[in-house]
Amino acid sequence: MLNLSRLSLRSIPKRSFASSSGDKPSGQKQPSQLDLEKNDSQGQSWLSRILTGPAMNPSGFHKQSHSSLLAVSDAVFEIQTHDATSGNKEGYLKAYKNYSQEVQSTNAGLKLIGSFQVVYGNQDQFVHLWRYAKGWSDVDQQIRAISTGPLQTVDSDVAKLCTRRRNVLVKPFSYWGEPKEREPSHIYDMRTYVLKPGTMIEWGNAWAKGITYRREHNQDVGGFFAQVGQLYMVFHFWAYKDMVHRNHTRQDTWAKPGWDINVQYTVPLIKKMNSKILVPTPLSKLQ
Repeated sequence: MLNLSRLSLRSIPKRSFASSSGDKPSGQKQPSQLDLEKNDSQGQSWLSRILTGPAMNPSGFHKQSHSSLLAVSDAVFEIQTHDATSGNKEGYLKAYKNYSQEVQSTNAGLKLIGSFQVVYGNQDQFVHLWRYAKGWSDVDQQIRAISTGPLQTVDSDVAKLCTRRRNVLVKPFSYWGEPKEREPSHIYDMRTYVLKPGTMIEWGNAWAKGITYRREHNQDVGGFFAQVGQLYMVFHFWAYKDMVHRNHTRQDTWAKPGWDINVQYTVPLIKKMNSKILVPTPLSKLQ
């Protein structure tokens, strides 16, 4: 598999231009560099964007951010992790319901996609997945709204019922797509990976292929990479009917030729990894 961190400019195919001797096709206007880049950028696949940057421009690969190479959607997602006070699940969920309703009434671009309780992992912990439809402009609006008025009040009510709160802003991998609503009932496996700095493109390249091994049972929910918070962090969400189905599905994946090679390639990119089993709360669109 291609190691993109070692990709050199020499390995990127060059365009064919007129010969250096100055010969030009008769009666044909030579296209400008801008025209070439514009034409090449149309219809590019995700992999070609990873390999060469837009317009097959060698210099473009080094000038692009990871988000422009790995994501195509303008949407931004927020993953909230709340450690609730022990023994007060009902009180916390009531306060968070009020908070979620106020957020969505204040900013129509925000939608609570997933809301979960951790059952295996960190006890008394809840995870919430928000979608910001307009991306960073919705983030700016949320920053302003959370500081004043009713939203500040309901946010404070939630905070009083938590011992710790953390959040991270993420973008969805383009090859994975965005989470879609699910009918009852599922358990969810949330996997987090902290990668070695400089390996995000390699990870994306490997998983663009690897995800094809993990879709047979409709278990793929969403894949995200961090933009704000712990950087070089990746989140994978998987859905299963139950833990028995999870076990069988994972065994089926390992039996597929090629999956072991994908794992062998990606494991060296990881510094730290974690898995939590989640169940949806009544607020979740992912049931």
